[in-house]
Amino acid sequence: MSSEMEHRFRTNLLEWGKENRREYPWREPDRTLYEVFIAEFFLTQTPADNVAGVYPRFLERFPTLEELAEASEHELVEVIEPLGFQNMRAEALKQIASTYDHLPTEPESLMELPRVGRYVANATLCFARGDRLPVLDRNVERVYSRVFRDAWPETEADQLAFTQRLVPDDARAYNLALLDFGALVCQTEPLCEQCFANEYCVYFQKSRRSA
Repeated sequence: MSSEMEHRFRTNLLEWGKENRREYPWREPDRTLYEVFIAEFFLTQTPADNVAGVYPRFLERFPTLEELAEASEHELVEVIEPLGFQNMRAEALKQIASTYDHLPTEPESLMELPRVGRYVANATLCFARGDRLPVLDRNVERVYSRVFRDAWPETEADQLAFTQRLVPDDARAYNLALLDFGALVCQTEPLCEQCFANEYCVYFQKSRRSA
């Protein structure tokens, strides 16, 4: 894979993101680390539109980690039940709030929290603080594996290194655009004719030749 192709994709994606960004309450400016973490914690295995219906109500009831620590698991379940996995999520959140006075600010430390994996840790720090970290979920993996095809690594460690290389200084804008692009264009059934990358996307070029 050429650095020219990486640069082209990164530039195109950032431009696309300016015009096509999805608006959600957790993407508002000046959200705290706690507020972004709660959103990313809920977004795991849950559609964003579902989370948007619960998120403001949750923060109104539990606006800080300290107030979350004072809540009972029953109170948490009551609010987050529409999201599913409510008992598991309530138990994990209660454990986190009861154990920590503040959320860690390093990915590895965040990953020590219950039910927190690499994606939630990186997304939280990137979107709350602008840390130059890659976000890698199934949708993002689908985008990269299509655009760069044979150059996309097989192991998670190599995939993280690959994605880290592409993340620019404005990591927040880039990663938000990447998530939106995977949701709106490079879907399971991709909208290739609407895609800015179809001139160089390996998946599209090979598909067109075999058609």
